[in-house]
Amino acid sequence: MRFVKLHGSGNDFVVFDNRQGEVYDFVKSLNLSLKEFVVKVCAFHTGVGADGLILIENPENYENHFKWQFFNSDGSVASMCGNGSRCAVRFAYEEGIVDKQVRFETLAGVIHAEVLDEGKRVKVLLTKPNGLKDVSLRVRGTSVEGSFINTGVPHFVMLVDNLESFDVISYGREIRFHQVFEPGGTNVDFIKVNSEDSISIRTYERGVENETLACGTGAVASAIVAYKRGLVKRKPVEVRTKGGDILRIDFDDDLSRVFLEGSVYKVFDGFLHKEAFYY
Repeated sequence: MRFVKLHGSGNDFVVFDNRQGEVYDFVKSLNLSLKEFVVKVCAFHTGVGADGLILIENPENYENHFKWQFFNSDGSVASMCGNGSRCAVRFAYEEGIVDKQVRFETLAGVIHAEVLDEGKRVKVLLTKPNGLKDVSLRVRGTSVEGSFINTGVPHFVMLVDNLESFDVISYGREIRFHQVFEPGGTNVDFIKVNSEDSISIRTYERGVENETLACGTGAVASAIVAYKRGLVKRKPVEVRTKGGDILRIDFDDDLSRVFLEGSVYKVFDGFLHKEAFYY
């Protein structure tokens, strides 16, 4: 079964065209659940290896171009993923499913996107963020301050010293499962300010349960928090990811329109073989 692997800023995804239900038939033939299938495909060393898996399906409303199903590497479902959405749009564009103006359905709502540079860059208009508030937490025996915002999925953003050496895994895991964010938990973004319109970010992603090289919704959350809290002074905000890419985040002051723009990289086309699932 054919797939394409793409990444945005090092955030990588395996994408399938499932408009004919081919993936469901393949999974059924393996006697696996869809969650088990996702975990095996996303596994490094024994699978393709990825932070997530995307199924491109027919839209429920045919005013839209497609519907996606998005899965984290642990098989859990996420309502939105910024970098994943950019990869999905490039895939759909190269498969002839969409032109340069795109509308697609997610659990977070209908997402609008624009294809730039023949798919090598994609600009996404996200659903309106909500729930921005300051939060104090007791973590690892100390008090930490940050801000919470939902940019399609929940994020806790905190400013840290020495971002490069910060223990993202330990702090990220404890905050991700903190009782304040029960029952669903939260993604966790650690940032530093580079200039009046630039920040750097490292993210602990729920569902991956590890640090990822980038997180689109996390970049958006961090840019909004940095601007609203006066840490940066100008928009658009450039967000430097751990993967080295720069994501460009722009938004209206009332957050009615929020844009995520960045490069998308096609890694390879491939075919899944059944024997990969018997290991």
